[in-house]
Amino acid sequence: MFDEVKSMAQRAMGSDADPQAMQQATSEHLDSMDQGEVSDHLEAAATNLQNQGQGDLAQQAMNLVSQLRSNPGGAKDAVVSFIASNPQVLQHFAPSFAQGILSRL
Repeated sequence: MFDEVKSMAQRAMGSDADPQAMQQATSEHLDSMDQGEVSDHLEAAATNLQNQGQGDLAQQAMNLVSQLRSNPGGAKDAVVSFIASNPQVLQHFAPSFAQGILSRL
């Protein structure tokens, strides 16, 4: 399953990737989750990013976790933008989370 998700993520990051489609898919997936789940997934991704030496993206993810906790409604758009602008981060999320987005593309 992980290799399948990794392959899907690599296609999403390819030169033919459509940023608007990524935004739409991410938005739809987040709509199917509660804020606590999204926050948990972001925290795990931030840890994975940090462990892989991508501190800037890890910090952005942790900032989004803080936003989700303080202003859940307003943070969704920021999470969508973060993922759509940095589709490579999907490789650092749990396969089930990434697949939920990638399967909508």
